[in-house]
Amino acid sequence: MDLATRKYNFIKELTRVDEVLLEKLEKVLMSSKKNKDWFLDLSIDEQSEIEIGLMEADKNEFINNEDVMKKFAKWH
Repeated sequence: MDLATRKYNFIKELTRVDEVLLEKLEKVLMSSKKNKDWFLDLSIDEQSEIEIGLMEADKNEFINNEDVMKKFAKWH
């Protein structure tokens, strides 16, 4: 699919999004124009959750994808 078609399809989908998603998309577009870090546009709670996840990952306190997929394979 060429770029023009992708843009057209994206614009059609924009007519169906709710206000919450539209605001997030606007923030992404505005932050990319400002060359600003998208992380700064997140709420304090969102930033905190990401930072916690990164700290846990640094300490190897996570379950890898393969183990998760094995656990839930019976539902697929």
